[in-house]
Amino acid sequence: MSENDKAVTVLKNEAQGMVVWAETVMVTTKAEADTAMTRLSDIKGVRARIVVYWSPVKKAAHDAWKGIVSREKDLTDICDKAEVVVKQKVLAWQQAEQRKAAVEQARLQAAADEAARRERERLEKEAAKLKTPEKRAERLEQAAAVQAQVVTVAVPQAEAAGTATRTTWKAECVDKDALIAAAVPGSVAASLLAFDQKAADAFARGSKGKISVPGVTFVEVQSLSVRAG
Repeated sequence: MSENDKAVTVLKNEAQGMVVWAETVMVTTKAEADTAMTRLSDIKGVRARIVVYWSPVKKAAHDAWKGIVSREKDLTDICDKAEVVVKQKVLAWQQAEQRKAAVEQARLQAAADEAARRERERLEKEAAKLKTPEKRAERLEQAAAVQAQVVTVAVPQAEAAGTATRTTWKAECVDKDALIAAAVPGSVAASLLAFDQKAADAFARGSKGKISVPGVTFVEVQSLSVRAG
């Protein structure tokens, strides 16, 4: 067994001894409680020695890991840059195609609207020339029924094998006060509010629970600590 293994075994035996003592100790009087709390210093001492023992090993491993990650990142950053450049160019082309399609669609829709307007106007003029009220009403009804065809222009997509263009939605909070004001029970706004546990705990410690906040309860939590000798 190496010296390192021996040192680890010693520390492990000490720690296990503390567990055996903790599981068997009885605390039924103040004297026993005082003794138990005093013995906690021994547990902390064992723990501290374990941390000290492994500290240089962890630091060396962490430094090695950071070095590996840094060298890896130097290389992957190059690949990521190339990917970003290609994606930006493809997206720029797609957006340009979308703009062109929108312009063409607007042009064709305007032409369809104008054709429909002229057809309605023609039927209305014909109606004005008819002598029979029934036929005139029939022709006006035909005119009113003329609607322009809805024009749709397809936009080409650049999708290579194994790739896909996705359009997603994201949310940005632009007015927190307005969101809070809208957060009535059961509303969507209420579901978007998150409880800041860290800030609430800090407020509880600072106010010692003496300042009430609607919807929040402040409670005392007790824990034991060992005073430094």
